[in-house]
Formats: sequence, C-alpha cells, structure tokens
Amino acid sequence: MNALRGKAVVVTGAGRGLGAAYATLAAAEGAAVVVNDVDVERAREVVAEIGAAGGRAVADGSDIASWDGAGALVAHCVDAFGAIDGLVNNAGIFRLAGPYDQDPDDFRAVVEVNLLGTAYCGLHAIRAMTRGSIVNVTSGAHAGSADMGAYGASKGGVASLTYCWAVDLAGSGIRVNAVSPNAQTRMAEAFEKHLGEKAQRQNIGKPAEQNAPAVVYLLSDLSASVHGQVVRMDGTELSLIRHPAVIGDGLDDPEWTVEAVAAAFTGELAGCLQPLGLFRA
Repeated sequence: MNALRGKAVVVTGAGRGLGAAYATLAAAEGAAVVVNDVDVERAREVVAEIGAAGGRAVADGSDIASWDGAGALVAHCVDAFGAIDGLVNNAGIFRLAGPYDQDPDDFRAVVEVNLLGTAYCGLHAIRAMTRGSIVNVTSGAHAGSADMGAYGASKGGVASLTYCWAVDLAGSGIRVNAVSPNAQTRMAEAFEKHLGEKAQRQNIGKPAEQNAPAVVYLLSDLSASVHGQVVRMDGTELSLIRHPAVIGDGLDDPEWTVEAVAAAFTGELAGCLQPLGLFRA
C-alpha cells in the first residue's frame, strides 16, 4: 500500500516487542525509519531485518530520557533522511510495586523514561517538523491497575500530554494522537507473573504485530482528520478511549456545606460514581 511512502519516521524503544513491530511495518509501508533503542545492538538487528526486506532504516542508541539524547535522536533522523515526518513515542519501562513498597528511585526512573522521554522527543520533533504526525503510547493502566502506580501515572501523563498538544497544534499541520496497545510482550509477561493466576490470560494470543497497523495509519495521511485521539488496540478489537469529561450537568448550590456535599453523594451523584480500572462506557 505504501501508506508512508516518502516519509521519515522515528520509533523509540524499537529494539523488540511493540516498537519493533511498529518500525518494521512503517518501513514496509515505505517509510525511512530511525530504529531507536538504548540497547543499540537490538536496534541494529531490527534495522538488518528491515534492510533484508527491502526497506530503509538506521539504528540509534540515544537515551530519550534526557533532553540532549532526545535532541540527538531527532537530529539523527533529519541528518539521515532530510526531515522528520513522524514520531512514535514507544519507549517505556515499568517497575511493579504497591504503594507501601514503592521505591522512589524506581518511580522516578519510570516517569523519566515514559513521560519525560515522550515529552522531550515530542518537543524536539515538533520544532523540527513542518508537517507531521506524533503518535504517543499510553496504556489502559492509567485508568487504574494493581501495583502499577508509577507506570499508570506516567501513562496518564502521556494521555494528558496528547490532549494538550493536540489543542496547541490544531491547524498547524502537526497532528498528535496516542495508542493504547495490548499484546503479549515482555512487560505483559512480567505483569502476569507478578499478579499470578488472576492476570495470566490477559494477553494470550495477542501478538505485537496486531497493534502496528493502527500506528502506521495514524502516521499516514490517511488519518489527516484524526487529531487528539487515544486509539485502543486489544487483540483483534479496535476502539477509542473516551477523554476525561464532566459527568452530567452538575448540581448547583450557592452555599455548599460539608453536609450538603455529603447529601449530594448519597443522592443524585451516587449513580455517577465511576468503577475502578479501565471499563467500557
């Protein structure tokens, strides 16, 4: 189909798993791809596979969690291919722990890679783009998931960043969307092992490659009218995640008291309380 013919695209965290699937399909659809991973040998393996299939790609080992590393990555794309037309902010880590056991250094590392890395790469890319598409990677965990406070918070930040940049860049020629993928990756396997039997069938039979077409679509001109959206891929199911929204018309009282608020929560607001976790509206 060549949906990305003539475009130069960066994919972060693309040495394996979802990122490798995104990079491989982007190249197959005609893009010149910068395959980024801090494990640069993994990135080179993906580049070799892309080249063997007739595609164009270069490997990059920049650490996107730093401002300078993110800048070097975007500059690498411009130097190698003359421009940057697309960015997939896929790089991410997680550290599983409940709030009583959460290590603060682990929490910081998750935020630095997942949220700051996404922000830094996006900021550099926006400044280097004339027109283009940014695809951030969030997660259903931002709606609430056991022992994933750091990861969920970082991915909630990515979703909010997507909404804000979409407002900022409306009409600029640069589009910003996000995907919420679900696949049998190393991260999913670690989560399933951590939670035990309760979680062990969540991702069975969901290969990373099933998520790639939605990402390539969002990078392409086929999605020219799609902006500020979070696309959910869950195995064979494609859907959208609702943005945060105010429920109903609200209750009005010119002199709210604690007692009046309590009455509202046992009255009209009682039916508006939201369930925990990601759910279907």
